[in-house]
Amino acid sequence: MKLVKLFISFIGPFLYYYGDEVSAAGILESIQSDVHKILARSGRENPVNVTYKPAFLANLSHTLSNLQSNQIVKFDTVITNIGEHYSPATGKFTAPQDGIYAFSWTCLTPAGSRFETQLLVNDRYISANRANAQNINQYVQGTKNVVVQMKKGDEAAVRVLSFAGLILHGNGLFSAFSGFMI
Repeated sequence: MKLVKLFISFIGPFLYYYGDEVSAAGILESIQSDVHKILARSGRENPVNVTYKPAFLANLSHTLSNLQSNQIVKFDTVITNIGEHYSPATGKFTAPQDGIYAFSWTCLTPAGSRFETQLLVNDRYISANRANAQNINQYVQGTKNVVVQMKKGDEAAVRVLSFAGLILHGNGLFSAFSGFMI
């Protein structure tokens, strides 16, 4: 009997009772709460909250044409912006904390045109995307996915590569930029 009382007193803080049954969700909630308390006591400024990670999705509402070389593409119709770290006014995502981030962007160009872009983090070239329909009689769409390590305050944006920003089709559905913290 003493062994049972000792065991219960040891695991008691982790148990969440639902009637006469132990709830797995309650145990997980209790453990998460304890981890956050420990991190807060350790002086860690802003522990990653398991219910909140920055994420965004922005579509292009209108068609763009003849953009200049190195011009940032401003995806202006924000669908999701958890944490408000993406700015449709600048076209940039600002990392709220150090971490690994995943980005994806899709460009649709009409027949006879092309649209080439690159993803930059703090003006550092990461990767490129090409949608080229110059010799094709239909729309062409290009999508790129990347994973990058960022520091708090780093900025990520999609910008026109060279002079290849002829026409980017947008009606709120076909051209988009998204990202989230992993």
